[in-house]
Amino acid sequence: FCETPVLCSGNLSRRSRETTTVRTTNETDPDAIRSYAVALASKAVREPKNARFGADADGTVVVIERSEDGITIDESAVIDAIEEALRTGSETAHIPAQARKPEISSDDLDTLGIRERIAEGVTNFTGSPKNRIHNIKRALEQFQGLILRPDEEFSFVKYLGEVDGEHGYLPELVIKYNKTEPEFGGGICQVSSTVFRAAVNAGLKITARKNHAYPVRYYKPYGMDATIYIPNPDFRFINNTGHSILILSSIEGSTLTFSFYGTKNGRTVAIDGPHILESNPDGSMKTTFSQKVTDAAGNVIIDDDFPSNYKSPDLYPHFEILSEKPKEWTKKQWSEYLI
Repeated sequence: FCETPVLCSGNLSRRSRETTTVRTTNETDPDAIRSYAVALASKAVREPKNARFGADADGTVVVIERSEDGITIDESAVIDAIEEALRTGSETAHIPAQARKPEISSDDLDTLGIRERIAEGVTNFTGSPKNRIHNIKRALEQFQGLILRPDEEFSFVKYLGEVDGEHGYLPELVIKYNKTEPEFGGGICQVSSTVFRAAVNAGLKITARKNHAYPVRYYKPYGMDATIYIPNPDFRFINNTGHSILILSSIEGSTLTFSFYGTKNGRTVAIDGPHILESNPDGSMKTTFSQKVTDAAGNVIIDDDFPSNYKSPDLYPHFEILSEKPKEWTKKQWSEYLI
């Protein structure tokens, strides 16, 4: 008896070979099949692709990138198919694949309730240095086409993600630790402040917002800004419209606009202010504005005040020019800063 004929014939005498019965075996190696199944399943996987929505020149929401189904293969199904082919002597193993539907389909506009523009927020960044403008445009990528589900709480910091040179940001002035100094991502608050205004105008419930330490000219009228920094402070609000909201942004010249698209549900939003309550020679000031939201039945569902207490800019000295490269910066980042 010999399971490996070639090996046996090379080691037995002529007489032994003549009297030895040779038998092959078709036993399979479970570990080898499993390894192959894992490799095949991982190569065959295709992630589903969500649809992307935008707005045309008339403000109508349209599909700008269609959704695609994904593909997944179960490893156990691969193993079963291979073993069945080996048992039957088939040269082909039929492996079933499952389609994975995307979370957002091209046909979901009506289902989501994204039909019309419900509000917008606007700020102006005239006079911004080029690094600041670069950071604003880079940060917009994190929010363009974002869809918020009903009752979802939006977190600016969550959707913003990492902010550093590796993620495409440049050094620019930020207010930090009682001074104003260059740091990667300076200028992103232009984005958060614009989103804040759109959320307020849409009648959404603001759950977290903090004003800047001192009045910043890019956020006039003073009192309607929202500062952010990872991990805190954050800017957050709840989508209380009962329908999904699509967030889109655009820049024309130095004007940044965030538009919210959804379904108008008959609510009215009244904004009173901002009003300057106190303005001092050192640049410090106090402001406030209110947001009153009434539903279609005439019930007041939100009645909030947003006070802002700004300190004097003199308390935050500017360190605009660095004389040497910070240790954590790469040579490329330092050269970009010097341009």
